[in-house]
Amino acid sequence: MAHLLAALAALSIAGAGWADDLPVCQPLPGADALWSRPGLRFILLGEMHGTTETPELFRDLVCAAAASQRPVVVGLERATHEQAAIDAFLARDNHAAATDALLAENGWHIFDGRSSRAMLKLLETLRVLKLNGQISEVVTFDDARRGESDAAREQRMAAALMAAADPHANALVLALTGNLHASKKLIDGFGPYPFMAMLLPATQTVSLFVTDIGGEAWTQMEGGCRPHKLRSSGGDRRGIKLSVKAAPLPGFDGAASTGFAATASPPAIANAPPPPACSTLTPG
Repeated sequence: MAHLLAALAALSIAGAGWADDLPVCQPLPGADALWSRPGLRFILLGEMHGTTETPELFRDLVCAAAASQRPVVVGLERATHEQAAIDAFLARDNHAAATDALLAENGWHIFDGRSSRAMLKLLETLRVLKLNGQISEVVTFDDARRGESDAAREQRMAAALMAAADPHANALVLALTGNLHASKKLIDGFGPYPFMAMLLPATQTVSLFVTDIGGEAWTQMEGGCRPHKLRSSGGDRRGIKLSVKAAPLPGFDGAASTGFAATASPPAIANAPPPPACSTLTPG
């Protein structure tokens, strides 16, 4: 882990401006217990979209996975049609233009928490890791299609993650997604169709619920897109805990705790309309 942190620090300093404000990854207690699980292939981090702290926690999990000496594929719950824009963003050259092009994609103009400043900052960190050879690739896996059911969306999400894993022997696939998609059991009031996690190989998948001590998240809920209050989910000690009792909902193998109160991360695009606007896109 030490050599990885040093490499990230050097890249942050010497990155010709593209990583000047990027924090160095922090050690994540309990992460090593994940890599010791036989047959592990998929690690899902189920979050409440729109916080500052969860993308930072995921960043540290990715760094820890990279130090495990296995190939690492990172999955983000973003539309699959963004893949080309993200690939250009991750490249070494023309970063300013690639950033503008990425933020022009529709998904960054819908303020449901996935289009936050924290998510853009996470992508900047993933770019450093990829340029340094510490991760293999970053893939999008939300293949929602107009007119299809929510069940079909879950099936496509799982299929996209499995397809991303296939080209990389012995790879770890780490995916950041909404907590419903990451559940291995049906949840009352949602469904009744299998969630993404239920469609991945059960013995190869670990699903973690992100916990914190409450706070706020920038989410799309009743009343629009804005900061919304969060109740404490018991995550007062930062790190990974592999126990079904650690998660506040059934369907998870454990919890990944930020150890902090959540803070809402606003939209990444410049000149976003004030809350409670949920989109800058005109219908049609």
